[in-house]
Amino acid sequence: MIILGVETSAVAAGAAIVKDGKLISETFLNTGLTHSQTIMKLIDSALNNAGLSFDNVNADAVAAGPGSFTGIRIGVSAVKGLCFSKNIPCISVSTLEAMANSVDMRDCIICPVMDARCMQVYNALFKKNGNEIERITDDKPITLQELACELKSFTEKIVLIGDGTEITFDFLQKNCLNVEKFPEIFKFQHASGVAITAFRKYNKGENFISADELQPVYLRLSQAERELNKSGVKSNDCIK
Repeated sequence: MIILGVETSAVAAGAAIVKDGKLISETFLNTGLTHSQTIMKLIDSALNNAGLSFDNVNADAVAAGPGSFTGIRIGVSAVKGLCFSKNIPCISVSTLEAMANSVDMRDCIICPVMDARCMQVYNALFKKNGNEIERITDDKPITLQELACELKSFTEKIVLIGDGTEITFDFLQKNCLNVEKFPEIFKFQHASGVAITAFRKYNKGENFISADELQPVYLRLSQAERELNKSGVKSNDCIK
């Protein structure tokens, strides 16, 4: 089983190839260029470096959310187009779960945090027992204060990962929680986590989906929609 993983949910972008659960190629870029400019080149590079073509890929996986609205749409659209063209299945992966599957540390609480602005993060909690990862909470937007209260019930070491690590770490330390940061390189999301998570889903017998079924996963309204709601104007009133 060869899976192509695509990550465009935040400022960095990347593509990775996993073969039978083993990472064999990964590309990563954090230059500030828009993902629409770079993602197809990153995919081509990941395939070329692995000595493969897209014809060798059995399924495509994408970080479908949470994250940047624009970034998620670009990644999902790219994967939908690739899967349509080759008639292969898709795998929708939680960005937060993909981050948790990047942590090579045992017996801890993994706390992925993506900066959602205004002292909020996108978060889910996972428990690492040996090599096994158990999801504890659903993906959600949460304030730092709410997260601190949630984490107080755990006695295990808490490991932060993601681009919201710095603001979260400072806040949680003030609340005397046993937290530590994963290495700096994991401040950003990686496509390898997406591909590895997808393979683990495959191993558990989870059904893949068609390109038609693949959709972005947003945990809250966009800024434009929130501003529109404040104005009291219904969104369909703006459709011409």
